[in-house]
Amino acid sequence: MATLILRKTYSAMMEEMDALDKRKRQTSEKIREAASHGDLKENGEYHAAREEQSLIVYKKQLMQSHSPFQIIENIDVNTKEVGFGNKVVILEEGKNKPEDYYLLGPIELDLDSYPLVVTYHSPFGQTIVGKKVNDTFTLDIRGQEIKFTIISIEKIDS
Repeated sequence: MATLILRKTYSAMMEEMDALDKRKRQTSEKIREAASHGDLKENGEYHAAREEQSLIVYKKQLMQSHSPFQIIENIDVNTKEVGFGNKVVILEEGKNKPEDYYLLGPIELDLDSYPLVVTYHSPFGQTIVGKKVNDTFTLDIRGQEIKFTIISIEKIDS
């Protein structure tokens, strides 16, 4: 099954992948340079560069693990009911101020592109999908039933 992703996020992810590739090449040069200094057992520069390269490879693999992607264009995002690509304003019972949630996917979460990302795979995300303005829902959070109300549904700015 394809991972949903906004066009804007896909572009940002591709830029991030290019930046990771560049950093990986630079880190490979650091590793070669540090290795040329001799004894690798006590070569802190070498070990630091190898660790940095491992982190770069891990981050790239993490992003690639979500493929294949289904790119969602902003024009295709619906605001009549909660779905992928929506900013959903939700009021928790007992609170005075509603909070904005962004119903997106794991890539938006990994890239930390938006505040309060709720992935469409999460229990919270699955609960709000299909809800309309003024709909209420209840969630069991740490053994307590909490009621929420959908205040508004908007497209995420692209």
